[in-house]
Amino acid sequence: MKLLAFIKTVLKSTLKNLLNQLLIFSVFPLLLGLVIGYFSEDQFVPSAEMPVMKIMIKDEDNSAESNNLIGFLEGQEMKRLVEIREEDAQYIVTIPDGYGEGLLNNENVPVEIGVTEEGSQSQGNMLAEIIDKYNEGMYINHIIQKSIEEKTLPEEREALFQRVYGKIAEIYNRGLIENNIITTKKSLTSYEHFSITFLSYMLFMMMTSLINGEYIARESGVYSRIMAAPITNIQYFNYNLISSYIFVVFFILLYVLTYRIFGLSFTGSLVLLIVIVLIQSLLGTVLATLLSLILRKKASNAILNALITIQIVGGVAYVPLKKIGDGVLARIVEKYSPDALIASTYRSYLIYDGFNSIKIQLMIMAVISLVLYAISLIWVKVRRGEAW
Repeated sequence: MKLLAFIKTVLKSTLKNLLNQLLIFSVFPLLLGLVIGYFSEDQFVPSAEMPVMKIMIKDEDNSAESNNLIGFLEGQEMKRLVEIREEDAQYIVTIPDGYGEGLLNNENVPVEIGVTEEGSQSQGNMLAEIIDKYNEGMYINHIIQKSIEEKTLPEEREALFQRVYGKIAEIYNRGLIENNIITTKKSLTSYEHFSITFLSYMLFMMMTSLINGEYIARESGVYSRIMAAPITNIQYFNYNLISSYIFVVFFILLYVLTYRIFGLSFTGSLVLLIVIVLIQSLLGTVLATLLSLILRKKASNAILNALITIQIVGGVAYVPLKKIGDGVLARIVEKYSPDALIASTYRSYLIYDGFNSIKIQLMIMAVISLVLYAISLIWVKVRRGEAW
């Protein structure tokens, strides 16, 4: 009953400021994500139903093997992914001297993929992967051909070779192209990318609000008056945590469901989406609670402001960073951004839409939340009812 009364009081306070909170925690991040997503559409991977890569081929080897590779790139299946150009190419495919001999002897003579300013490093990597798989298939074909020539009668060789070669061609042409088309289709759209970026921004903003609200309660004497009532320190801590958790879940659900209703992002399994929101909200709430317990107001606000700045700059600048060098800066941002765990969970959800793709991230978030909660409880008990 005490818990229900506590939550009811907090909800009344939230409703009084609902309009302002909606503007700060929902409308503002939504508008930012939609506007930046709209103007960034052409920077993200387009549909894979049409030629998506304009390539120019430079053959410095002029061997039968290099001509076969060019024939493969110009083939019907590859027309679904590439368009051969003599100028204005996004990617320059250079077949180096010695490619053919290296291929037959299983030596590393790689085909070079040059990415121009108009190209995408991720798609360049995809093209390189296709060519690597093609080379692998051709080498296997060469080995099989040698084996057939050594161990079969002359009259059997041609039919057997044609049958085996047909199977290999099917696997290493259609199969690898289909796999890479799937990969391309699963790349995030601009709206999906920025919906995740500003969801993390919104979470950090709510954490800041929760922390500042706790400091105000202590400075204004509200905490002391509450503790004068028949409620223990631990009870107050848990009740406050639960009410804060409901607050965070409500606004995050409002955000993701708005994107989902308009079909712009978070369009996978609704059950998985709700599970992610619940666990992510728990992590954010417990972390905010712990910071408010162990740090002073200026220190906690400075930390959160730094995290917000790093996260939002990294999220907005992610696409330009991918075009610098080999994309190493973008990979650093993706791996070490303050919201890396949460963002990777949503990316996996949007790309694969399966529990197996996000179970590790969910488990890590849940374990971290439990550890932070345990630390917070210990801290509360040590303080023995003081206004932390």
